[in-house]
Amino acid sequence: MPSKDTMEAMSEEPLIPYPSPAVLAPGGPSGIVTSLRMVAFDIDGVVLRGDTVLPAAPHALADVIGRGLLLRYVTNNSTRHRVEVAERLESLGLPAEPGMVLTSAAATASYLRAEFGEGASVLVVGGDGLVAELRDAGLEPRPVRSATQAPGAAPQSETPQPSGIPAPPDITANSDVPVAVVVGLDVGFDYATLAAAQAAIRGGAHFIATNADATFPVEGGVLPGGGAIVAAIAVASQQEPLVIGKPHLGLARALVDEAGGDPAAVLFVGDRLDTDIGMAAAAGMRSALVLTGVTARADLDRPGVARPDFVLETLADLSGVLDGLLADERMR
Repeated sequence: MPSKDTMEAMSEEPLIPYPSPAVLAPGGPSGIVTSLRMVAFDIDGVVLRGDTVLPAAPHALADVIGRGLLLRYVTNNSTRHRVEVAERLESLGLPAEPGMVLTSAAATASYLRAEFGEGASVLVVGGDGLVAELRDAGLEPRPVRSATQAPGAAPQSETPQPSGIPAPPDITANSDVPVAVVVGLDVGFDYATLAAAQAAIRGGAHFIATNADATFPVEGGVLPGGGAIVAAIAVASQQEPLVIGKPHLGLARALVDEAGGDPAAVLFVGDRLDTDIGMAAAAGMRSALVLTGVTARADLDRPGVARPDFVLETLADLSGVLDGLLADERMR
């Protein structure tokens, strides 16, 4: 976790602005494609695989900075605070600071603050980073385990059902009813957590998901992502969530605003057709798919998938893409 001083400093920074219903249009308001200003990278499967830096990443990131372009990291992973993400990248020898990082956790916190106001109580299925982002936004996050094991709450084993399965937890016994249940990746997810989230949602709380990624890449393969947990809660509660992260446009709006308001000024580099390339296409940003993560070249032939502008075997191919884009702009 970030230090207290660092967290306090971060809490004073503007949150990621959640988008209005307006659609981001390619070419910006004027319809004129402006110069490339920013290259934004997904992290898992693009820059890192687990805790391993992918071989071509350091040179590619340095190349972006050397060309005078803005560098941003964008991730649907909600388990870490922006400060932690930046510190992790920097510790691996990559150029990073908190202002260069956009996460689904921060975007979710921004949305909830705008929707429900300061002090709103939210039940959290997720990691410490998500809890910290929600707290920074002025909300009152209640991690599920704390809510179900609060002082005075009856242990579930005291009220067994005939089947031996514990009764649904009373998550309102010691505090106000939460306005929302926020769900991200929770590596300690268990039956009690599922039951608590189900009870709150069926009791009227809004169901908010930081992201819907079914998997994420690590060394040697893939692991279940936050979307797997979201899906379990959706089935149990018989409710569908509002999803904040990619491919939805909360993170895209923040990138486009930083790049001067023109979606075409942003090149988004990702490894997933459904989230990374899907968001870029919906927002009107240029996109590059890199084949070092979960997507294979054969997946491009599947019907109904978003199409990237460029396909890269590795980030070593990015330099040629940037050469071409910047040369085209000089010739206009």
